[in-house]
Amino acid sequence: LDREQTTEYNITITAVDGGNPPLSSKEILNLKISDVNDHAPQFEQEAYNAFIAENNPPSTTILTVKAIDMDWGPNAKVSYFLIDGDLNGAPLASYISINSESGVIYAEKAFDYEQLKSFKMQVKAQDGGSPPLSNTVTVNIVIQDQNDNAPQVLYPVQTGASVVAEIVPRAADVGYLVTKVVAVDVDSGQNAWLSYKLQKATDRALFEVGLQNGEIRTVRQVTDKDAVKQKLTVVVEDNGQPSRSAVVSINVAVADSFPEVL
Repeated sequence: LDREQTTEYNITITAVDGGNPPLSSKEILNLKISDVNDHAPQFEQEAYNAFIAENNPPSTTILTVKAIDMDWGPNAKVSYFLIDGDLNGAPLASYISINSESGVIYAEKAFDYEQLKSFKMQVKAQDGGSPPLSNTVTVNIVIQDQNDNAPQVLYPVQTGASVVAEIVPRAADVGYLVTKVVAVDVDSGQNAWLSYKLQKATDRALFEVGLQNGEIRTVRQVTDKDAVKQKLTVVVEDNGQPSRSAVVSINVAVADSFPEVL
């Protein structure tokens, strides 16, 4: 007998004698099948996937797992547990917690995409039988990047001293490569797409900055009338919403000889 297939039976027993005509009477028996703990909890999904944006507040709900037990009463009461593990050298429980009754999984602390992009963990569903039966499921957590890092300028190196960093000869042709601004953004995707713009210049008609590559080139022919000392300010912006930026100052000397630069 399987209680999960049929929980009870109504059995009719009829007693008939051998007379002519025969006489009979009947009795109806009600048979209830008692439950034994012969089914382990089964999760509704073979695996769970969840996404959470970095810099989340602690106690943020990530997702809910659910398991069903076909037994009855205490044998069907399901409790949820995290299977112990390590994450980035710390106990998993310091990052994640689960409500043992509801299966709701919470973030215990803020995640940082630049430190942790994704991780897996095991959740156990256990019934209240004696002995208890259980099953596990894999939960995949993906951290989503937020634009929380501004671009970092690698070159030219910014120092406190105001020194001439680049020299442009007066014989330079149009399109002469003066220097290149090199920057990186540790964010991901469009949050790390960088663009370069000339914010200020002693002579805006003399220089231009490549929007995508950060190359600073001359726009026109250099003349004797151009000042020796030129100062450019370039802003580097990422493509996040809202965007973040960094500013770099570049000193340029328009000269043909080192004494002239001095």
